[in-house]
Amino acid sequence: MYGHIYHTFERAPASLVERFRGVSTSTLSDAMGRHGAMKSNIRPIYDDISMVGSAFTVLCFPGDNIMTHKALQMVGPGDVLVIDDGDYDTGCFGHRSALQARSRGCVGLVASGSIRDLALLRKERFPVFSRSVSPRAPQKSTPGSINVPVHVGGLVVNPGDIIVGDDDGVVVVPLASAEAILEKATQRDRLEAEAIAKGRTGELPLDPAHGVLEIDKLLKGKVVEHTEPYARHA
Repeated sequence: MYGHIYHTFERAPASLVERFRGVSTSTLSDAMGRHGAMKSNIRPIYDDISMVGSAFTVLCFPGDNIMTHKALQMVGPGDVLVIDDGDYDTGCFGHRSALQARSRGCVGLVASGSIRDLALLRKERFPVFSRSVSPRAPQKSTPGSINVPVHVGGLVVNPGDIIVGDDDGVVVVPLASAEAILEKATQRDRLEAEAIAKGRTGELPLDPAHGVLEIDKLLKGKVVEHTEPYARHA
């Protein structure tokens, strides 16, 4: 869907977004029934990274980032740019774009394809998650769309969804269910902390509803257990 710019969309209250800070992407994915995580090829560009904000979506024509530059005039405080650029071998976002985004209060970027100026972005420590890196510059002529649903990392991202990124990757929390997911994630973290405090470090909660994993019960009837060593055959 090219040729559309939406200037307004529903964002979560800043107080709700802030409550996601410090909740890991792994915990959030568990709370969503192992869903919500982008594909593993959407990776952070540096270690010890942290990003929480509202999705500001950009759909680019393949190899063309004119809509990213338009988005950089519109993005606001607490937003995360989520760019579906359709071309994995063109750098859709670079250092100067990061400086402009940060000056407007933007807190990070998730890109379906490549970024460039990697060394400068790392030095700036602007949170960026992308599939790859490419020095090739994009065109700036064919419009895409802004603040429409986009497809990044195997997920559909809607404007206003809560985006959380850390060293493990990126999770997308649908805005409509953000409160419920946060409650489940918080409960899971509490159960895990209690298990560790009680010395049950080898058995972690599966999720808030299931409590501690019972490995032997789950494997019963599915494996044959042997007390003698494996006999290698000549």
